[in-house]
Amino acid sequence: MSCAGHSLRGILCGVVSLTLIGVCPAADTSEFRRALLIGNQSAALESALKQRGFLISRGTIAEFLPGIPHHGFNLIYYRGDIEIRDGKWQLSSEQVASQELITHIQNRNVARHNLLVFDLQNSDIESHTALRGALKGIAGRNNSGNLAVVNKSAAAEHALADQLAAWLRDPKTDLRDALAATALVSGKTGEPVQLRSVAARPVSDPDQLTNGRHAGDQWLAPDGMNFVWCPPGAYQMGDAQFYDAQPVPVVIQRGFWISKFEMTRLDCDRFRCGSAFFSGRQPMQPGHGNFLERLVETLATKPDMQGWSYDLPSEAEWEYAARAGSQSNLPSPIEHFANFADRSLYNAREHVHFIFAHRTIDDGYAHAFANIGRFQPNAWGIHDMFGNASEFCAGYYAEQLTGQVDYHLKTARDRRTAILRGGAWCTPLKNLHVAFRTAFNGDQTQPYAGARLLIRNGPRVSRTYKELVAAKKAQEASARGKK
Repeated sequence: MSCAGHSLRGILCGVVSLTLIGVCPAADTSEFRRALLIGNQSAALESALKQRGFLISRGTIAEFLPGIPHHGFNLIYYRGDIEIRDGKWQLSSEQVASQELITHIQNRNVARHNLLVFDLQNSDIESHTALRGALKGIAGRNNSGNLAVVNKSAAAEHALADQLAAWLRDPKTDLRDALAATALVSGKTGEPVQLRSVAARPVSDPDQLTNGRHAGDQWLAPDGMNFVWCPPGAYQMGDAQFYDAQPVPVVIQRGFWISKFEMTRLDCDRFRCGSAFFSGRQPMQPGHGNFLERLVETLATKPDMQGWSYDLPSEAEWEYAARAGSQSNLPSPIEHFANFADRSLYNAREHVHFIFAHRTIDDGYAHAFANIGRFQPNAWGIHDMFGNASEFCAGYYAEQLTGQVDYHLKTARDRRTAILRGGAWCTPLKNLHVAFRTAFNGDQTQPYAGARLLIRNGPRVSRTYKELVAAKKAQEASARGKK
């Protein structure tokens, strides 16, 4: 199905009306903040970090890097000597390959800001300037929010711990501007380095997963992925205006954790599901053109975590999370919550004119994905449930809602179509609806299909194609044996 076909499906099936009523307010935008302190001797700095909600770590840089939070604020503070030999930095705590660290900061994480602070105790000025030179381009094309800061000398007036603590007490200014006069800073960032909104606080440590206490509770996984708690509950799934989404009552008996953001291109690499690229290689943009079967196969190989399992959401779980306790169709004003077919897309100079795009509302993006987390979250704190990338759900598409996951194969050679929810950057406003659903024809070149992960209390419900075929063959063999 083409992008236009994906977007026009609701028009072809009948006129779809949309009324913005009963809007549930958005949650405060939150971010996880982590800080690694190496050699710190400033109680004021640690106190200021804790007051701003930073999760404090101690150890090595190598241990710290894999858990950088998605769309978060990540700080590494180092106080001590440094020596540069053969492209490696010899710190008092470990040896670091400079290019590997820079590459990881630029390309292998999806934090909104990575801040490297080197409070060097070297007496020679050359070490300070050389380190700053190596880090000057750390705000690269793939992640423009990175900043590196090196003190000018080991003199007390150049101590970065004191300057950083002072900024944390009133972090309204761009940190780069605040330190540029007194420290050596890296190149200009793509956006101001600031703390935004409120600090997210996990309900438990990364290696421990429990039920949340309230809707919107958050948990930070060991790999930096953020998850939001959706408690048990009941709701009316679907909407009478869609012929294939006639309302059915649904009970969510067990709460679940759903990823706060869509799977990014970096996540797709880690889950080995592949991802096509059509608008650059920004790691913070959602992965799309995914190989759904590969993703499900990877989920099937992940070990359970004390009874919890990674999975795709069912349609009932997806819609429950999208509604976030409301019966409204979608939040308003929608341009604050979603990247969809808007005025920017309508006016874009494209080979194919997106004539169905809205001609007055502007969300700021045309023929492109937005980075994760750039729009407001819903009432439970989940971002981009509407627009940006349409999201796969567990099961196969059927023209009738039941609230259950349908994996029925007619024969062992059958290959049915997957389900997409939420709409994408090319979806018209009338189809950005909690109940709108469409089928995915499996064409990996389509630049709109993505995914969002779920962690469920119990076994996964998604099934690999190999599992389905094996079960169907066993069923067919059993039926032949009874004849």
